[in-house]
Amino acid sequence: SKAESAHDHAISEVTSLQASLDARKLETTYSIAADTTLVAGGRYIVDTGSALTLTLPATPSVGDEVWVIDSTNTAATNNITVNNGGSLINGASDTLVVDVNGAIASVVYTGATLGWRI
Repeated sequence: SKAESAHDHAISEVTSLQASLDARKLETTYSIAADTTLVAGGRYIVDTGSALTLTLPATPSVGDEVWVIDSTNTAATNNITVNNGGSLINGASDTLVVDVNGAIASVVYTGATLGWRI
């Protein structure tokens, strides 16, 4: 009285599956070495050969996520400053400074109360 381990179903036979697949979050990876305005869903591989200022999206939606990655292990010397784009970061109207060599910072927008969360 167990369910069979193999099933053959077309996507159209599974209720709402195609809509769910279409709505999934897709990440895009960018390699950057200059000041940039970030986009939701972006994974930014950052060349920290010089200090950079990155700006979070101005009109985020709940669940938006952005990754910032120090690819050259020099963020301690050449900081990555992440401007809040007009929203809060962890409930404060401040910037995020990535100043640890090889650091990876991921932020997710949680709404107006706390804004972007690290």
